[in-house]
Amino acid sequence: MKRMPEKTIAITLAKIAEYWDAILAVIVGLFGGGLAYLGEVKNGSRKWDFAAFMLSVTSAGFFAFVTYMICTDLFQWTPGLSVACSGMVAHLGAEKVKQLLTEFFMRKLR
Repeated sequence: MKRMPEKTIAITLAKIAEYWDAILAVIVGLFGGGLAYLGEVKNGSRKWDFAAFMLSVTSAGFFAFVTYMICTDLFQWTPGLSVACSGMVAHLGAEKVKQLLTEFFMRKLR
């Protein structure tokens, strides 16, 4: 039996609604990464390169998703606060996050 397109759309929208906060965290992360890269280009610390821009945006989206999952599952934060934290981490960028995490773990190991 063939499924009606309306039913498929309704099922898809229901699944999107179920994961909306995580999707929003990734979207916010993508914007945060893009803005961070463009800010570096504007202040002269980086030259424009489309491939580097895409890498920055993509890694920011990944960091935003991971941060969202950590905030909601580990810290039990609200979805809204977790999305906000995800955007901030994505705006920091991969190198800064790596530096902060390295410093954190080095302090814990001493």
